[in-house]
Amino acid sequence: MTDHETQLEQERKEREARAADGGWTVVVHHKGRKKTTDSESGIAVGSVAQAVVEDKVAKKKHKEVGLDFYRFQKREAQRNEVMTLQKKFEEDKKRIQLLRAARKFKPY
Repeated sequence: MTDHETQLEQERKEREARAADGGWTVVVHHKGRKKTTDSESGIAVGSVAQAVVEDKVAKKKHKEVGLDFYRFQKREAQRNEVMTLQKKFEEDKKRIQLLRAARKFKPY
């Protein structure tokens, strides 16, 4: 687990290094709320802030609540899908038997 955390930390540092333009080091005095770049006024509060905002937006992406909200609904949908696949398989088997009986079966 620590290897994974160190890898994530290293990736974060690389993103921040890429975001800092012109070889400048971005200094943050505390770990509080990060300020965003203001797109309306065109003022960039911090060059690292945009990468941080993109990370937060990606993390906050809400899961789509579909028709199958409850577990039993998901199980029923899965069961119905399996049943339809089995039904199609049986129909295909019968069709192949009929073609074989008529000697018109050419599998290739």
